[in-house]
Amino acid sequence: MRAPSRAILNWPASAALLALVPGLALAGASVTPSGPEVAENLLRIELHFDQPLTAPLDMAHVVLLDSAGAPIRDAFLDLPLADRSGTEATLLLHPGRIKRGVGPNVALGPALRSGESVTLRIDDPQLGRPLEQRWQVTAPLRQRIDPQQWTVQTARRGGRGPLLVILPAALDGAARDQIAVQGPDGLRVRGTATLAAGEREWRFTPARNWRPGAYLLRIHPQIEDPQGNRLCSAFEQDAQSAERCEDEGKLAFAID
Repeated sequence: MRAPSRAILNWPASAALLALVPGLALAGASVTPSGPEVAENLLRIELHFDQPLTAPLDMAHVVLLDSAGAPIRDAFLDLPLADRSGTEATLLLHPGRIKRGVGPNVALGPALRSGESVTLRIDDPQLGRPLEQRWQVTAPLRQRIDPQQWTVQTARRGGRGPLLVILPAALDGAARDQIAVQGPDGLRVRGTATLAAGEREWRFTPARNWRPGAYLLRIHPQIEDPQGNRLCSAFEQDAQSAERCEDEGKLAFAID
């Protein structure tokens, strides 16, 4: 399969390490995964700020609490990642505690445990007020992303009703911009995409009325879920970190 067309898909640049960014005390912040549940092998938590951070997020003020309210030690890597704007940061849970059979996993076990609850608490003074998010922990998800398991609910032709793609499990927050709609003419359909329902629904509203014909969802090779699973491999698959996902995913649908 050939590489995806950059002219059609026009994907955003990758995230970079956070640099100091001028800013004010934050008026608000949100977290993804935004749903009520996370898998036991959760790898990534994304933070979305209303205003740029004034300094790198201080991990001394970031903690995961177990069901009893006790801190889970060694849950995170020490270095958060953020985009160039400073309005988004990514917390990485320690991969050694996620991958079965490696040292930290054997010694400490997983940081999250299925059947229990976990609470993220951030009280970095930059935020203006503490941020908390609570999840119920479910069984681990160790399968690659398979678009053939997605359900497409098509809109009616002649209108601008949203296209709805229902996903069997939540995607990473960045997935909003990593899925494109190709129209019957082979060109990208312009419009607005959002993730909803705890990142388990992708909704797309076209800029112009839908035309009848054959359409194609085109999924960027680098799309991931919060567990680090990708199109070409699951996070725990042998040599996954060295494997490059180069083939985009595709899912056909039609508007009659």
